[in-house]
Amino acid sequence: MGYGNWNRGIFANIYLNELDRFVKHTLKPQFYLRYGDDFIIIASTKTEVIKLREKTIFFLKNFLGLEINRKNDIILPMRHGIHFLGVEIYPTGRRLKAKNWCRVQNKLNQRNVASYHGLVKQHSKKKLKHFDWLITKIYDQTS
Repeated sequence: MGYGNWNRGIFANIYLNELDRFVKHTLKPQFYLRYGDDFIIIASTKTEVIKLREKTIFFLKNFLGLEINRKNDIILPMRHGIHFLGVEIYPTGRRLKAKNWCRVQNKLNQRNVASYHGLVKQHSKKKLKHFDWLITKIYDQTS
């Protein structure tokens, strides 16, 4: 990651802190998650989601001078799952997308074990045992 991306991420977190506060304290949705400039808002009904969406778009435009990317502005039923930052989120849980699980397996080394372990533990508990075997292989190769 270059300095440009790092600065952009820090800027997004500082600038969009106002969005976080607005959503959490004013809108109070069932669930809200933001990473950088990507975010999801979950509510009980489609009608509620539409109202929250309108209020969020209004806030972003009128208070922060930002617009939503129309390509990513979608409403989905939760039962179909939401794909967010390489994770599939369902009402019953979440899991790593297959592409990201392959990346973990291919790029795992001694320097990134802790980082990938946290990712797998957080989003794919069923694969944790397999991940532990991958770690064992890595350390056996270096001994």
